[in-house]
Amino acid sequence: MNGLVILLGVLSFIYILILMGMNMVNSVQKKEGFSGAEPAKKPTKSPIEIQIRKILDSMNSDGLCPLYKTIRTNMAKNEKAGQDISDQEVAKRVEAALALKIPGGALPCPLLTYPKAGSSDLEWLDFLQQVPSDFGARVVLMAIYAQGFLADKEQILKDALSGNGTPPVSDGFTVCSPDVATSRRAEKKGKEERCTLPEDLSPEDIQEAVSTLLKTLVAKKNTILKEKKIDPNTDVEALIKKANVSATYVSQKSEQAQSGTLQMDGPIQKPATKDT
Repeated sequence: MNGLVILLGVLSFIYILILMGMNMVNSVQKKEGFSGAEPAKKPTKSPIEIQIRKILDSMNSDGLCPLYKTIRTNMAKNEKAGQDISDQEVAKRVEAALALKIPGGALPCPLLTYPKAGSSDLEWLDFLQQVPSDFGARVVLMAIYAQGFLADKEQILKDALSGNGTPPVSDGFTVCSPDVATSRRAEKKGKEERCTLPEDLSPEDIQEAVSTLLKTLVAKKNTILKEKKIDPNTDVEALIKKANVSATYVSQKSEQAQSGTLQMDGPIQKPATKDT
């Protein structure tokens, strides 16, 4: 009898140890995760996504939007100076003014917002359909305009501060306001109707549609720029780099003017000529 009691006691002790061990294992697994579980895989890019990104990435430029934030802000100041008009009206006038200088107008920022990771081919086609067919050309034209526009403002300030030019009349950029008719035409031009994407497209249909749209994007960029005697392979990043130098100078002088620390520079010295 005593032996049986001892045996039952030992078995009970072993059972308790097993339960404690299982609880500890479960606790560790909850904290660290199951060692045998496979790590979550990132969504793979479909051939359609890769094809679209390859073309659009080659046309896109992240450096344009910071420049156009500066340009639009200063144009808005100039538009609103001395006038009691709403911010919405100011924004319309700014975009209309830009449309006079940039064929098709300045693209809104951000220039591109890709579908989220793991999106279907149908969603990528829908996104591509909403990209303006002249996207590539407008990116180049925006870069050219920004570089020239800011370089002009830099030179105007340098001339004024050296005593060789006329001081600027405001802290904003000088841009002429378009008339009402031009503004309305620009607004109409921006209201393009979007085609409804059929939900029953086959994978082959989607591939064909994507290829056609991308070919149109490339062809239209080349055609528009060549018509304007502009190299379709223009280095947009180089233009943005130059524009940033001018933007930095203009911004510094504007801040100095607002803080009252702006001073005239010395006159620009012309190189001496030898007597003949």
